[in-house]
Amino acid sequence: MLTAVDRLARGIMAVMYEVALLRTEVSVLRKANEGLSKRRRAKKIRVRLGGSLTIQEAQDLLDQKAVDEQVAQETRQSGGGAGRSRTKIRCCGVCGKPGHNVRTCQEAAESSDSSVSNSVIVIS
Repeated sequence: MLTAVDRLARGIMAVMYEVALLRTEVSVLRKANEGLSKRRRAKKIRVRLGGSLTIQEAQDLLDQKAVDEQVAQETRQSGGGAGRSRTKIRCCGVCGKPGHNVRTCQEAAESSDSSVSNSVIVIS
């Protein structure tokens, strides 16, 4: 009976040591997790090379960006661009009319047909 109680006491002691080790490990892991969470939260509130922003500063930046986008869109719609030339409508090289090119020009085809009919083939 004494040996059974002795074994039981040793088993209980082993479990107690294991629980103590596990509690220590859990405590260390919780501290590490908290530090990691703080670093992740800190990254989200910082702007690259600008430090942290207040809510008002961030709102001002967003408003300024929206205004800049609106101005750019209005400039594109009005067609006014300093230094930009408007695209020129392409015209045929033979007749100068828009909508076709030299290869598909009717006048070029008519003039080439008349030059073929006017030419004389000499065979010697």
